[in-house]
Amino acid sequence: PYTGGHLWRVSRYAHLLATAAGLSAPEAARISLGGFLHDLGKIGIADAILRKTSALTDDEYAVVKTHPEQGLRMLAGHPLASLVREAIYSHHERPDGKGYPRGLSGSELHIDARIVGLCDAFDAMTSSRPYRAGMSRGQALAIIQGQSGSQFDPQLSERFLELGRQGVLDH
Repeated sequence: PYTGGHLWRVSRYAHLLATAAGLSAPEAARISLGGFLHDLGKIGIADAILRKTSALTDDEYAVVKTHPEQGLRMLAGHPLASLVREAIYSHHERPDGKGYPRGLSGSELHIDARIVGLCDAFDAMTSSRPYRAGMSRGQALAIIQGQSGSQFDPQLSERFLELGRQGVLDH
């Protein structure tokens, strides 16, 4: 149930952010679909790791970090895979180059990945998990503001913060 809700929320946030960033309706729809499918590769991660209620070991975290590549492999050969490729494969990349799986930075990051990555992080911060309670939207927005330019694209961060100020992110 958590994963289904997470995918739906990331998809909705991604559509809102893409629209606020001035992207066209077809682009926003593509990014929304990428938001819904971004964690597809977690199907290949053992439930014992995904549902663990304590901190992950380094080895377990290394397994979790394979989900973008697993998701990309799962879609290989699908005629519409190109629509969501970047959202699935690159949503954990960061403007400062400290993300994974490729360590991309700055303009190397596709807009789909930048939007889905930010929305994924926001939902992860504000959602309760078995091992921790979710934080308030205000706290999560403050983190996004503080990480703007390093973990998150600065222009998209500002648009997202504005959506938060407008109450659009309340759910």
